[in-house]
Amino acid sequence: MRTFVFVWNPKKWNWIDLEKKIEIINQTGHVTEDWGVASFKKIQLGDRFFLLRLGVKPKGIIGSGYISSDVFMAKHWNGDNVNIPKVMLDFDVLINAEIDPNLSIDILNSGDLAKMNWTPQLSGIEMHPDFVDKVESLWFDFLKSKTSKNISEESNMSKLTFVEGVPNKVLQTRYERNPYARRVCLDFYGLSCKVCGLNFEDKYGQIGKDFIHVHHLFQISSIGKEYEVDPIRDLRPVCPNCHAMLHKKRIPYTIEEIIEAIKEPAKNTPQ
Repeated sequence: MRTFVFVWNPKKWNWIDLEKKIEIINQTGHVTEDWGVASFKKIQLGDRFFLLRLGVKPKGIIGSGYISSDVFMAKHWNGDNVNIPKVMLDFDVLINAEIDPNLSIDILNSGDLAKMNWTPQLSGIEMHPDFVDKVESLWFDFLKSKTSKNISEESNMSKLTFVEGVPNKVLQTRYERNPYARRVCLDFYGLSCKVCGLNFEDKYGQIGKDFIHVHHLFQISSIGKEYEVDPIRDLRPVCPNCHAMLHKKRIPYTIEEIIEAIKEPAKNTPQ
C-alpha cells in the first residue's frame, strides 16, 4: 500500500458542500469525492491518502482515507473542456479548518518531515515511504486529541447524542482502520486471531500474508471524556468471522465470551 498526498486550495475551488460531506462521515463513517491525481501510473485501489489544505490559512492536513477506484478520465474541476486522470477518494476523516483545528503545516515542517515538500503544486503525489510512519503517527495522535475534546464537549450537553449509535461506531472504526494503530497492535500481538487462533498465512499461504482484522475492545461511549486510544491496550487482531460475532449485538461481546461460545457451541445454540 502506497500513500499519496492530495491538495485542496480554497482560493481555486470553493468546496461548497464540505460541511455536508463532513456530516455524512459523522453519520456513516465515510464519504467519497472524485479528485485529480498526478501520479496516475502509480496509484492503485486501496492505497492510502492524506488531503492537504493549502493556499489560505490555516494550512495543514484536513482529511485522510483510502483510494476507492481505479484511475478514470473525467472533466477538470475548473470547467475546462478537458479530461484529466481522477480517482475516487474514500474519506474516513474530513475537517473544516475554518471551524475545527487541523494537523498544521508548521508541525509537518518540523524535524525530519521538513525534508518533504508540504506545498506541492500538483495533487496526488506519492509520499516517500521514509515519511509515512511519522505522518501516520502524528495524524493518529491528532485524532486522539480531537476525539477526547469531542467526548468532553458532548458530555456537557443536556441531551447526550454522542453516546449511542453510528457516531460511536465511526470513531471505533476510524481507529481500527488507522495504519499506525494497526501496525502497533499487530507488531505487539501478531497476525493470529485472538479468538480462534486462525493465521491466514498459515492457512492460505502467501495470499493470506498480513491479512487480519483489528477489533476495538471498548465502546467509545463507555470510556469517559479523558480517554485516549492506545493500540496495545485497546485493539486486538481478530479474523473476520470472529469480528462479526463480536459485533452480533449493540454492545459487543467480549473476546472471552466468544472464546467460550466456540468451546461450547451446543450449549449456546438457541433451542
